[in-house]
Amino acid sequence: MKNLKNSKLFSISILCLLQIIIKANAQLSPSYRKLHSAVLVEKKLYIFGGFNSPNLTPENEVNYNKNPDDRFFYLDVSISFDTSNLPWRSVSNNVDNLPLGSLSSVATGGVAASIGGVNNDMIFFFNNERDNATKSDPPVHSYNSPNNVWNTQIFSGNNPIGRNQMRIVTDYNGKVYLLTGFDFTIQGVTRSSGLFVCDTINPDCVIKDASPFSRLGYGATLLPNGMIIYMGGGDRNYVPIRDGFRLIYLYDPANVEWIPKVTTGKKLPDDVGFTTVLGLNGDRIILYGGNNNNDDNNLYVLNITNYEWFVPKVRGKGPQYKRGEHCANVIGKYMVITFGSNGVLDAKYKEDGESDVLLLDISDDSEYVWTTSFDPTPLKNNSTPSNSLSLKPATNNISIIVGLTIGLILFICILSGIIIFYIRYKNSNKAIPTPGNVVKDGDIITIPSDYELSHGKYRI
Repeated sequence: MKNLKNSKLFSISILCLLQIIIKANAQLSPSYRKLHSAVLVEKKLYIFGGFNSPNLTPENEVNYNKNPDDRFFYLDVSISFDTSNLPWRSVSNNVDNLPLGSLSSVATGGVAASIGGVNNDMIFFFNNERDNATKSDPPVHSYNSPNNVWNTQIFSGNNPIGRNQMRIVTDYNGKVYLLTGFDFTIQGVTRSSGLFVCDTINPDCVIKDASPFSRLGYGATLLPNGMIIYMGGGDRNYVPIRDGFRLIYLYDPANVEWIPKVTTGKKLPDDVGFTTVLGLNGDRIILYGGNNNNDDNNLYVLNITNYEWFVPKVRGKGPQYKRGEHCANVIGKYMVITFGSNGVLDAKYKEDGESDVLLLDISDDSEYVWTTSFDPTPLKNNSTPSNSLSLKPATNNISIIVGLTIGLILFICILSGIIIFYIRYKNSNKAIPTPGNVVKDGDIITIPSDYELSHGKYRI
């Protein structure tokens, strides 16, 4: 009897374990959305929020929140897949842990999300300022991906705000840059523009008032040198800024300076709701989509060595409809585009059975390729810091190089001193010739120069 009871308990345990495994690996069928957030943490592309109703109301928001697994989930990019069968995954314990009640509602502008933290494995959610004006909740929440833990974050300085029409950027040192859109009030002062700079490692946030513009639906891209390029976008009514791609702005965090740049080459139509990512070689910005359906072209490239726009060579079957208000991340060799709309209200791609995810192979600058197959083999911890950061801070690399250089110099100096001491000691009894004397080989041993030592021309 006891053995039978133990056997039943064992069987129940196995079934429970299998259910946990199946649930953890179960594929989702997420609903269509736009104006969401997509953040890459290692080999998971997390999707948060967004909406699909043209007339968003608080009541619709309540209905969205009834399904937490459709509010926060991820795409598993550790495995191969085809876009016709996407490996969407639910986040474990989402129903209990997801703090939807403490995060700003989509109806009031939503949140802005980006990676950060010491190990670049946390997602920071910046709440909408209006939605939190009467709440005791802090304006920032964080999600620790490895431990599946949510936390509230207290930032000293200015309370940051975020909205889903903004593009958030995290630099190589864990600092988040959020260019404001609408007018906002913070600490009793109403502002029409500004740039929030928030340190996610040592929680602190300041607002820079020197920004020359305030926009929505713009492009923001972190460059290898630490500068950020802002371009395009619309005004507070979402009307595209005139010549927003001809005149672009670079923000230099080191010098707290805005630098205007006039671009040349292909003239782009004014647009909002597009995305920009940094090319794999770090010398070009790739722009996809937007809400301007009068433009038949989906892709443009800005060469940042000469700031010239051009249309790249592309092959493969691309998307039938132009998408806007989507997200784009660089994962391995791909520009990965998620969800979006065709125009402000339409979702034509869904009606025609097109995938929620588009893949553009950008590994060859001479020709990009639209594909439906994702291969994780070349996957690296890339950062398109417009959306995610998985590169280690550049300052760490510099410190290593400087340290190795100093160590090598000290080693050469010590070695040279030992050789010089040995030579002088060995030849302390040698005769010192006077001018006019004929010196035979072996009578004088000269001290080798640094050049001779470093090139192996001197032998003892």
